[in-house]
Amino acid sequence: MKKIFIGLFVITASFTSCQNSTPTKEKKAQDSSTVATKQDTAFHDEHNTQNSVDWAGTYEGTLPCADCSGIHVILTLNMDGTFEKSEQYLEKGGPFKETGTFTWTPDGGSIILKEKDGESKYKVGEGMMKKLDMEGKEIKGELEEFYNFKKIK
Repeated sequence: MKKIFIGLFVITASFTSCQNSTPTKEKKAQDSSTVATKQDTAFHDEHNTQNSVDWAGTYEGTLPCADCSGIHVILTLNMDGTFEKSEQYLEKGGPFKETGTFTWTPDGGSIILKEKDGESKYKVGEGMMKKLDMEGKEIKGELEEFYNFKKIK
């Protein structure tokens, strides 16, 4: 009888230790979902233009114009969310100056200038800026290069 009891004890002990050392399918799935979550968090990058690029400063460019040779624009973005803008219609006379505020788009890659006649949108990058269309999309076509601004200060 003692031999049977000892035999059952050994079998039960080894069965229990095997269960503890070999994860069940449920435990493996739980562990792998935890790993995926940790990886997603580790690789989730919160960097954007607003918080990663030296965007404050003065930008310059010449926009296309329907009835003149271009509109020379100097736009200064300040860290406090304000801007100063000067537009000079080439061959047509004095600069028009405006000041106001701007906000960042939710993705932190573009700004929206609040101007007296509405809004204008610009994609901001390192040392550059690009005027966007009214929907916030990049302007394409043969005049595309004229919507680019360079940072000068």
